[in-house]
Amino acid sequence: MKISRLPILALPVVAIAAVILGGLFSTIIDQAYLRGAYQVWQENETFAAASVALLAALYASRPVYLQVRAQSVQAALDLLRRIEADTETCVDTRKKLFDLRRAAVNLAGEIHAYAVAPEPQAQELKDAVAAFRAISPKDLLALSERATINSADQMKLVALAAVLKIAQQVVTDILAEEWGGVIAQPVVAKENGFISIKLAGLFNLSSEIAEDLEVQEKAMRERAKQLRQTADTVMT
Repeated sequence: MKISRLPILALPVVAIAAVILGGLFSTIIDQAYLRGAYQVWQENETFAAASVALLAALYASRPVYLQVRAQSVQAALDLLRRIEADTETCVDTRKKLFDLRRAAVNLAGEIHAYAVAPEPQAQELKDAVAAFRAISPKDLLALSERATINSADQMKLVALAAVLKIAQQVVTDILAEEWGGVIAQPVVAKENGFISIKLAGLFNLSSEIAEDLEVQEKAMRERAKQLRQTADTVMT
């Protein structure tokens, strides 16, 4: 009888222990679930905070981006204006060189005609000399001092200005021999060979410089076109 009663008396204890263990496991599981849910919520909150911070940083950096873009556009426009100004200088220089070549050819022809003519006409020679002397060597030197000019063209312009000054001095000396509206034909004939060489040198040298400037002008116009396209792209 005693042996059979022990299991019966132990049943309540076992049941109570089972209930306690079940509650304990349920509490542990609930706590683990709560901790997982809290961790997920915390991660979501961290991601949301990071997203907000990123948006705030982007919004704060937008004025800086716009300022940098505006500065880039302004720099491109400044460079474009300098290139356009230098292009206009090249065009103006080529016109001056064209005028110089035309005046040199005209003067060379008039001097030769006056030297060999049976009855020379002084007025035509005077007009040719006046047109030739109207071209200033100082203007050519000023063109050689441009910041964007290359060293080869700079030396050519300096040499051109020097030869022009010498040739102008020679024709000035010829006019100084005028007497009573007539220029002494022997004086013109004497200087004909020398002045012809100087005028031919002026023509050849000015032609070389004009060709170089034409190449530079094309390159600058192409560069200006690229800058306009870049500025348009950045602004849009």
